[in-house]
Amino acid sequence: MHKRQVDWILKVISLFTLISIYDKQLYSIMFFWQWVISGILIAVTVFKNKKRIQFFLNKQSKSLTYALMMTAIPFGTYILFMDKAKNVFTNLVFYFIFIFPLYAVYSIVQNNVKGFIQLTQLSTWNKWLMIVVSVIGVGLIGQVFGAGPLFYMIVFHSLIWLLIFYYLLLYKQIKQSLEVTQATEQKQYDSYVSRVAQVAKEEQLKKEFSNYLHDEILQDLLAVKNMINKSNKAEVQQMITETLTELNKSIRNQMQEYHPTLLSSLTLKQNYENLLQIIKKTYAHQQINVSFTCKDDLFLVEPYHFIFYRLIKELTTNAFKHSHGSQIWIQLTQHLDQIELTVEDDGVGLDPTEYKHNQGHRGLYSIQEQIALLEGEMNFSMRKPHGLKIQIILQMKGEHSYEYFINR
Repeated sequence: MHKRQVDWILKVISLFTLISIYDKQLYSIMFFWQWVISGILIAVTVFKNKKRIQFFLNKQSKSLTYALMMTAIPFGTYILFMDKAKNVFTNLVFYFIFIFPLYAVYSIVQNNVKGFIQLTQLSTWNKWLMIVVSVIGVGLIGQVFGAGPLFYMIVFHSLIWLLIFYYLLLYKQIKQSLEVTQATEQKQYDSYVSRVAQVAKEEQLKKEFSNYLHDEILQDLLAVKNMINKSNKAEVQQMITETLTELNKSIRNQMQEYHPTLLSSLTLKQNYENLLQIIKKTYAHQQINVSFTCKDDLFLVEPYHFIFYRLIKELTTNAFKHSHGSQIWIQLTQHLDQIELTVEDDGVGLDPTEYKHNQGHRGLYSIQEQIALLEGEMNFSMRKPHGLKIQIILQMKGEHSYEYFINR
């Protein structure tokens, strides 16, 4: 929480402190305020994230204890046994403030990503071997050249800074690697969720079709069968005719619902206009005017002409049901391989953050999921002075669409 703001403040104050190093007095003042501001930010961060910190401490207590021992013991030993009178190593203690959190991060990552660390790090035995050999080597060099305490101070300072720099680079490298891995896993998970959602939709479609056959077709056929035995009566014949007419109409409507039929004798614009006329007749009692705008020579390759047929139908129907307005504006434009559909109304509008949780607008949420699967965009905005504006942008992909544009 507030990570970006805290990082920005720390970087700015550190930069100012570094710039002021040319003047001792100014540097002292900036260094003092750097510690004060850092302390305040620590307190604020702990207070704002106390639940997270408590969870983190409980979860990573072993890693933190191990990191504390590995860093505190060497510094504690130094404080106990070094000659304080010479006062040449005293400021080494301040490095503990930097080394402990870096080593703690390293320990946590090591425990959680052991396979990756093992490929990039030395074993514990080899680490201690390297430390012992380095200490003995530096000591022998100092003895051969008769070096004083200043030489050891410079060497230890250099080693510690190199160690800090090494862990910073290691942290950045592991973090980038984990981010790439997580992004790949998230993409695979999203793909899996999309496939599951597609299977669920197919099952729902089968269920709806089964219910339709049972509740509509089968019941009407049984009714007609029962009436045939009394077909010598004029009123019964009339009932049979009406039933079969309604059955025919119902089957045609359901066929259009499952797989729209676009007449090849009409342009795509005319097919869409016919769809809007059917919707207007269905909701004729609402007296809502519909304005549809698109080019007469609009061309969408398969299956995009079906996709936008369903989008226009769903969005227009949704406006009739929920807008409570008097006008609907629909605009469909195409530029090369980009298609843009805009549906506006002058109704009550809709809060873009709430529609997902509104059962009456589940259709909009379903459309947004479909658009996301097609790697498109779906934007909601309030229309002034009132109403709702929905914008959908899709890219037509496929060799046939490009062939058409070349030959156009």
